[in-house]
Formats: sequence, structure tokens, C-alpha cells
Amino acid sequence: MKKKIFIVLIIILGLVGFKYFYDKYSYVDQKEYFSIGFSKKENLKIGIIGDSWVVRQRLDSLLEQKLLDRKIVAEVFASGNPGAKTKLIYENLFKEGNEDFSSKSIIERQPDYCIIIAGVNDAAMDLGPDFYSHHMMLIIKTLLHYNIKPVVVSLPEFGIEENFQKKNIISKLSNKTADVFLNGGEEFTINDYRAALLKDLYDNKLDNKIILLNFDTVCRDYSNNKNLYSDPLHLNKEGYQKFSEFLAENLRNIK
Repeated sequence: MKKKIFIVLIIILGLVGFKYFYDKYSYVDQKEYFSIGFSKKENLKIGIIGDSWVVRQRLDSLLEQKLLDRKIVAEVFASGNPGAKTKLIYENLFKEGNEDFSSKSIIERQPDYCIIIAGVNDAAMDLGPDFYSHHMMLIIKTLLHYNIKPVVVSLPEFGIEENFQKKNIISKLSNKTADVFLNGGEEFTINDYRAALLKDLYDNKLDNKIILLNFDTVCRDYSNNKNLYSDPLHLNKEGYQKFSEFLAENLRNIK
């Protein structure tokens, strides 16, 4: 009897583990586009989508003010989902407005540009460059379908190793397992993620249809710029000031 119970528990744990890894690492397919009405554009409109980096310090308000400081009047609106991977950020674009973290309204408001700030959670969870690039490409293609110019911020620099050391034993084991299966046991770097997206953009002939902003202008190395971060994953107030200046300056140049 005890042996049967043990076997059942092993099977249950195996199924739970399978579901966990499937949900974590599975890719989503391209969704069916929805229809939107025509909106007359009078002023410059800029949307922002992404993870917690979008909402922790009200990046939309910061950017709007930085643009105004440069004599550029723009309506800036944002939708951020704390903790979201690129997969969820893509899915949020198709959620109805009454659903949590829906960003469908960003498309419906038809901005001229949409800034994409994503990937930190992908890298922190060791999901791999292919996972990141696949879902970033879906986001980019969706924006282009609606005649919105994607402004892609390269995967931001953050304390990837420092964050790993803070994880619990299960999360550490999950990351290490991913390294074995996805990269022969080697840890992925932030540059690995960036390179995968650049390759996919080039292979799909989309590199000249987006605006790519290099986050290294804000911070090239986390370990030497910890004064810009509140923790290994997030910018602090000073970091947001520098980041919003970086975005405003680049948008001024492409306006």
C-alpha cells in the first residue's frame, strides 16, 4: 500500500513539474489580429509597453515632461505588467480592457510610436534568447500591422548574477536545468539575448522598419553603475531620470 502511495506521489510530482516547465518555457503562436477604428491624429502620440520597468516610476509621465522640456508636445501613455515575460507582454496586447494588465488600448489609441521595454524577466528566469526573440518579434509584427512604429529598447543591463544569487534553491535549480538543456550548461548573457533579436530582425527584413535604442547609453555595466538601481532588476529614481532623458533625446532625433 505504501509503495502504491509513493508511486502515485511520484507521478503527481512529475505531472506538476512537467506543467510548470511547459508553462514557463512554451512559446505562444501568433494571434489573430483585431479590428480598430480610425483615430484622427493631431499631436504626437507615444505608447509604452513592457514589464515593471514601465510602471515603477511612471515612465510615461517622466517621458512626456522630458519631451516638453525639448519643446516637443506629445501624448504619452503606457501599460506595464510587473514580472511579465515577453510572452505575456505579447498576450496582453490581445486581452480585452476588463482583463488584468490588458494593453490592447495602446494599439486602439493608435500611437505614432510604441516603445517596447522587455526581456529582463526572460533573462532573469533563464528562458533563453530564442524565447525572448520569438515573442519580441510577435510584438514588433503586431505593432507594424497597425502602422505603429516600434521603438525597441535593447534588453536592459541589470544584475543578472546578483539576482541569481538571491533566488531560492528551486529557482536556482530551474535556471541551471535550463542552462543544461538550452545552452550546454553555459549561462546565457544579456548580449546573447540581444544578438538573437538582431539576427531575427535581419533575417525577417524588419531591421529597417523599427527603431532600435541601445540601452548601453544608459548603463553598460551593472556592477559599475549600482547607483542607478534600487535592486539587481530595477532602476531607482536617478536611473529613471537618466533612462527617460535617453528616451526623450532619441525621440527628439527621430521626430
